[in-house]
Amino acid sequence: MDKARADELLIRTRDNYDSFAGSFAQTREHLWPEMASLAEGNFKAGSRVLDIGCGNGRFYPFFEKKGAKYTGIDNSPNLIAIARDKFPRAEFIVGSALSLPFGGGGFDLAVAIAVLHHIPSKVYREVFFKEIWRVLKPGGIMAVTVWDLRPRSMVETKQWKRLKLFAKSQLKIAAGLEKLDFGDFFIPWQNKYQRYVHSFGIGELKKLAAGSGFEILKTGITNFGRKSGNLYIVAKKCEKKM
Repeated sequence: MDKARADELLIRTRDNYDSFAGSFAQTREHLWPEMASLAEGNFKAGSRVLDIGCGNGRFYPFFEKKGAKYTGIDNSPNLIAIARDKFPRAEFIVGSALSLPFGGGGFDLAVAIAVLHHIPSKVYREVFFKEIWRVLKPGGIMAVTVWDLRPRSMVETKQWKRLKLFAKSQLKIAAGLEKLDFGDFFIPWQNKYQRYVHSFGIGELKKLAAGSGFEILKTGITNFGRKSGNLYIVAKKCEKKM
């Protein structure tokens, strides 16, 4: 994907979430236990925690209760406004995951829940991981999840056949597909907005993380007891970037 198209999709994603921030926030009121388990044991009281793509700030109470120093960042001003109103004691910042407004080596833990699949192009996904690496302390931990959008059958490898399988899972393909990369799709919200997403496999997540200097600690799938689920990766910042 060329840079111009990727930049267009980034802006579109931000504007979409800004437009339906209120209704989206209402669907994200609670922290799923499976997500809390990814952070457990990877921080302690006093740890600095960065929540990338924090949305309405729903993860803040979990970290606040355990005594962590929490910072949430999201590129949607409207979602950040909701978060600030709901949790006035927390620190919430409007900013991009691709250019985190922090110095290097300041955080003990970085979490990015259901964010990376909205980042278009391999180049920007590499930047995403490199930015997390940069802001973590040596030995710091990251926990990243993406929607598990993989077809159930991996036998059919041609793109149009894969798209057909995705359509059966209620995914709608927007116009202009020829400008997207393989594994890219649009998923509707409220039958009005089309959200760009990239379908990951565990191997792609591991390659991106390792290529940015992370030691992979754990990967897997969690589904919250639903038909769809999430892929996750937990990794540690190596002492020296590879």
